[in-house]
This record gives sequence, C-alpha cells and structure tokens, in this order.
Amino acid sequence: MEHSNIINQLIIILAASVAAAALFNRLKVPTIICYLLVGVILGPKELGLVSDVSQFQIIAEFGVAFLLFTLGLEFSLPHLIALRRVVFGMGTLQVLICISVFGGLIYLSRFVYEISVTGTLIAASAIALSSTAIVSKELSARNEIATAHGHIAIGILLFQDIAAIVILVLISVGGDANGEQLATSLAIAGAKAVGFFIAVVAIGKWILPPLFTEISKTRSEELFVLTVLVVALLAAAAAHALGLAMALGAFMAGMMLGESHFRHQIEAEIRPFRDVLLGIFFVSIGLIIDVELITNFWPRIVFFSICLIVFKTALIALLCRFFGNSGTVSIRTGLVLSQGGEFGFALLALAVKGTLVPHDVASFFLSIIVISMAATPFLVSNSEKIANRILVRKQKKAEPENEDLEQVPAEELDHHVILCGYGRVGQTISRFLIQENIPYVAVDDDPVRVQRARAAGEHVHYGSARKMKVLQQLGLMQANLVVISFDDHATARHMIHEIRQVRESVPILVRTRDDAHLLELQEAGATEVIPETLEASLMLASHVMVALGLSGRKVFRSIEQVRKERYKMLHGFIVGQHGAYGMSSYQGHLQPIYIPGTSYAANRTVGELNLEAKGASIHTIRRGNDTVMNPDDDTLLLPDDVVVVTGEHAAIEAAEAYLLSGN
Repeated sequence: MEHSNIINQLIIILAASVAAAALFNRLKVPTIICYLLVGVILGPKELGLVSDVSQFQIIAEFGVAFLLFTLGLEFSLPHLIALRRVVFGMGTLQVLICISVFGGLIYLSRFVYEISVTGTLIAASAIALSSTAIVSKELSARNEIATAHGHIAIGILLFQDIAAIVILVLISVGGDANGEQLATSLAIAGAKAVGFFIAVVAIGKWILPPLFTEISKTRSEELFVLTVLVVALLAAAAAHALGLAMALGAFMAGMMLGESHFRHQIEAEIRPFRDVLLGIFFVSIGLIIDVELITNFWPRIVFFSICLIVFKTALIALLCRFFGNSGTVSIRTGLVLSQGGEFGFALLALAVKGTLVPHDVASFFLSIIVISMAATPFLVSNSEKIANRILVRKQKKAEPENEDLEQVPAEELDHHVILCGYGRVGQTISRFLIQENIPYVAVDDDPVRVQRARAAGEHVHYGSARKMKVLQQLGLMQANLVVISFDDHATARHMIHEIRQVRESVPILVRTRDDAHLLELQEAGATEVIPETLEASLMLASHVMVALGLSGRKVFRSIEQVRKERYKMLHGFIVGQHGAYGMSSYQGHLQPIYIPGTSYAANRTVGELNLEAKGASIHTIRRGNDTVMNPDDDTLLLPDDVVVVTGEHAAIEAAEAYLLSGN
C-alpha cells in the first residue's frame, strides 16, 4: 500500500506539472516558477495530495545529479584547471565573506532567537551558497554556459559544492565537538574527496573510453542509454557513500566523459531523464514551502530576500572586478548567483534534526531562500539589461579626472576619423586608414593597450568615448566620421544620442555582434550598423559565388543589394535541435509552409494576404525548382508553392493557420 501511495502521488505531481507547464508556457512564465507553485498547491500545507515529501526529495536529488553530469560534459579537466583562480580564489572569498557577514548578523539577533554558535554558522552557510540546479538550468537554457559570466558562475558553484562537504562535516560532529575531533573529521573528508577525484580521473581515462567504444559498436541505442545512466548514477552514489555531494560526483564523471567524442551523444540521451527529474526537484521545493509563515511575515521575509539578493550581487560583482573582469560580466555574475541554494534546505533540515537551529528560525530562512530562488529566472534573463542600465547610470554620474584626455593639438584634428575603442576591430580599421593616408584619432579605456599603442607610434589616447567632453577633445566638430567599434549596443545608443545633439550631420558607423539591435541603433541616428556575424556570412557567400565562376561585379551588386535591404535576406533561420544559438536574433526564425490548392492562400497575392498584420512576413517562395526571393505585394501564390515565412514562433503559427484556412 505504501508503494502504491507513492506511485499515486508521483502520478499526481506529473499530471499537475504537465497541465501547469502548458499554461505557464503560453503565459511565458519560467517553468521553474510553475513547478514551485505546483509543489505549493499539492503540498501538505494546501491540498494535501502529496504528504510524504522526503520520498520525492530523494528522487529529486537524482535530477540535480543528472544536471551536473550534463554540465560536466561541457567541461574538461584542463578547462577546470584553467578555472582554478575562479574556483579556489573567487569561490573561497565569496563563501567566507558571506558566512562571516550573515553569521555576524544572525549572532547579533540571538536575543530574539535562541541559536547556538554552530547553528549560526549553519544558518549563515545555508544562505551563503547559491542554487546549482537553478543557475545551471537557466544558463544552459539560454546557451550562456560558454560565456564569461557563465564560466565564473559555474566555477564559484563548484567551490560551493566543495565547501558544502566541510559544512556537512560540521553538522555531523555537532556543536559539542572539540577542535581535535573537528580537524580529524575534516581531514578524513578531504582524503576521501582527493581519493575519489583520483579514482574518477583514472576510470575516465582508462576504463570509460574503451567501454563506450565497445558499446557503440553494438549499435544498440538502448544499451548506450543504459550505460550512460549507470555511469552517472554510479558516480553520484559513490560520492554519496563517501559523504560527498551526489551532484559533485556526477559532475566529475561528466567532466571525464566530456573529453571523449561521445560527449554530444551522451548529452542528447540523458537530457529527457534530466529534465523530468529536475521538474520533480523543483516541485519538491514547493512541497516544503510554509505558505502560512510567508503570509504572516511576508513584509519581513520579502525585505530580507531583497537584502540577500542585493548583498550577494554586490559582493560577487566586486570580487569579479577585483579579479580583472569587466563591469558587465561582474554584475551579470552577481545577479546569476544572488539567490540561496537547494543545499540550504538539506543543511537546515539536518540542523533542525540535530537541535542546532530552532524550527521557526529554519522555516524563516527556508522562506527567504525560496523567494530568492523564485526571482532567479527573471534576474538571469534580464541580467544584461540590468548590468547595462547600472553601468550607463554610473557613467553618467561619475566624472573621474583620470579619464580626461590629454590635450590633442588642434591642427591634428581636422577632417579625420574618430575610432571609439581600439580593440581588434578598431586596430584593423586604423591599419587601412594609415595605408590610405587618412588621418584618424582613437580613444580607448584600457591604459595598458593605449600605452603600448602609443609606444608603437599610433594615434591613440586614453579616455572614455562615452563622454561627450572626451569626444569634443578628439575633434568631434571637425571629424569626417565616427566609428563605434566595441560591441555594446546600450552604450552605443547613448553615444549616438549625445553626438546627434551637438552634430547632426556627421556619419556614425556602429559595429555590433549581430543585427538584434539594428533598427534600434538606426532609429537612434546611426548612419550604418555593421553586424559582424552577418558581414562574415556575406564575405563567405561572395567567395563561394566567385569560386563558382560568377563575375566580381555581379557578386558585388548582390552583396550591396543585401546591405541596402538591411540584411533582409539573412533575417531568420531554420532552427534545429539546439535552438537558435549563434544565429541572427533579429526577425525570429524561418518556417517553410506548404500551400495546397485547397488552402486559403492559393491564387492570392502577397499584398492581399498581408502577413505583416500578424507579425510575420514572406521571406522566399519555393516554386518547383525555382525560388522567388523577396516577393513583392503583386506576387501570386500558386498551388503547391512552399512559402518560407519569417517571424517569432507565435507569429509563424498564426501565419500558417491564416495561409491554410484564412482564420
């Protein structure tokens, strides 16, 4: 009966999750919030349909283990060694400072709550650690694991998993242990961790590659999937048996397999198991939320949740800056790691069981952690916008004297080009200007780069191109052209507004990574916006056409036509299994739609259909072996045409329904 009851509860959780996920997906609400609410509604505090929370927490742990296993596939041992400054430097400082500050504040409030020194350290540790599950899932979903802030965030999370082992040892010996007992326990845990790491490295190097080679020779998909599951679960179970975190063991196993050529296949096979178990994990968090406590003390809980997010964001951002990262990367990393973590639930549960932390205090901290975790999807998805706003506001307020330019002789500043930024792109442009004897002056905020460039005789000055005073000292009023060569659309837009207020006619060229902000920058006043990835595609296409024997003049006209049409031909791509990562993010995606003779669109013109009203447009028309590029309003759609529509997913769905049925 007990087993059937657990199965019934699991079916209820899965059914409710499916229904809620479908609804929240249409509302564009992150699925993590959906799972948390499902747990709250089904939990013992509300409907009571799920009562045995501990059973599902065990299942949920495997979800986190699979997540860390797939995350380990993205790393390699050399990669992890390269991150040692982040893992052991930044990670150590973040954990120690957070525990010290939070522990001090909790200890000062001991006249309100009865809590021991050990309990204080455990409660502080619970909110000092961040959520490996949520952060990894959000970064993976947005293809940001390989970014600078993604690497730093994962590095800090890895150290937090290591620090969690020390905290678990602290709980296991309890508050009555003397210094010798504690040191012995920590030494044993450290020896186990080192031994486990050496064993995993050896197995990953000499056993797993030949094992998967033999498995792949059988060409049995079932056997391959089963082997992957066994490896992941064995690594997690072995780590757990040694008193280490299951997630840490799974990550190390994935890291070993990440160096093999089976990596992509393994990741594809394990993804469905990971996603289902992760959903159960987030539901299990919702099951332990005390709604009554949040309702009674919500102002206090929300206030301390905001304080936690702000403090951790600021601390981690400052540490990132101290370690030499840019402002944007630093702030984004802080926002990504600003929440409490799922390990805090386990810590507080063990502390309550050992009477180290009072139950009401633990419930209070649990509520803070849950609210901070619920805010994470919003913070991660908007981290770039938030970072850019903070930096732009800071640049407007701050006027540091050391960023002012030294005075440039007036006779040098006439009919020249101003290069804003002297990185790879700025230096490339300068070399062509020198070759053609065109005068230029560059400005960059990297003092080392400026010093070396000036030593080489190049016309570079130290300063911030974001300031109008600096641009005026560079001779803005006499310049023939301004080039913004760094990839920061928010700063570029601000600079364009400032320049246009004092000089409307000067041409402004802006370099961007892709065309996601093309219209925004052109509307701000940019003369030309050059999307780097699209220009690279055009250059490759031109070489292909020349190699096939087309005349250079014809190729040049084709490329220029694409530029005149604002890269319309390159807007939208057919998306595959791994999403739109690395593709142009402007104008969404491409979707081919077959037009049968009985459809509404057959024998109607493009103008008559007016798909723009539905947020989509016709990119091309495939007609037998012919292709109609950029069809105009008078183009007639014929039966058996294949219309390639561009737009966002919702707009494409609406356009498809309209073309086929007229609705």
